Amino acid sequence: MIKVRVPATTANMGPGFDVIGTALDLYNTFTFTLDGDDVDRGSMIYAAAKVVFDKANRSMDAFTYEVDADIPIARGLGSSATCIVGGMVGANALLDYPFNEEEILKMASDFEGHPDNVAPALLGGCVVSISEDDKIIYRKVKHIDAISTIAAFPDFDLSTAEARAVLPKQLSYEDAIANIGRMALLIHGLDTCDTEAIFMGLKDIIHEPYRSELIDGYKEMKAIEDRYPGKMVISGAGPTLLFVTEKSEDLEVIRDSWKKISEPLEAEWDIRILHTTDRGAEIIESH
Repeated sequence: MIKVRVPATTANMGPGFDVIGTALDLYNTFTFTLDGDDVDRGSMIYAAAKVVFDKANRSMDAFTYEVDADIPIARGLGSSATCIVGGMVGANALLDYPFNEEEILKMASDFEGHPDNVAPALLGGCVVSISEDDKIIYRKVKHIDAISTIAAFPDFDLSTAEARAVLPKQLSYEDAIANIGRMALLIHGLDTCDTEAIFMGLKDIIHEPYRSELIDGYKEMKAIEDRYPGKMVISGAGPTLLFVTEKSEDLEVIRDSWKKISEPLEAEWDIRILHTTDRGAEIIESH
């Protein structure tokens, strides 16, 4: 039996579309065994594990799993990435580790289509990653603990397919350059604990302006920026919103203030303090 815990992730972080993500301390836990015969073969977890079994040329006849899920589905917090990473890490452990971490990352990225969520889910921390020459090249960003995050997820979901469908097919040089500059500021800010650069660097103009129209209450929730230092971003494809602020003892005050902003809105917003974590997917039990 193998039990794997995988963290939630927030991807894009403003301008880092499909290339940057950060692990957060909210988790899905998966239990895998090779002594059963009843399993949902149509699930993403099974499909991800099958990639590993097939590559190792091993049978899945007795493969089973259970899930203890705390990460809400279709909210932009990487729930699908946890299924992919959890399935692959669990399968790899059941098979006595035929593949190393970089090989698992490549398989997970190929399965997902991009590495922004699966990389921090597997590796923890804040990860910048790209696909290059059939490899996933990644680097962890230092000092992610310089910021605090408060997540607001509503009682409605938003599929990644729907969120991608509203994006423009082409970008102007002006918009592309603006995002490149913001991304550079964001990385510099994280690397040097420069919160002014971080907050300026979190601004995006290539996906958030379009996706925000799909999130009822987005404009009202953005008022938190007028009350406290920080920047609100869409987590992943949405609809979860993330307020990135300074490390302080006032997080509960900010959370409560954001709750009051949300109260008149039609949707119910669950607002929680979520800490960044440098710990990725972990095997927490094995026997």
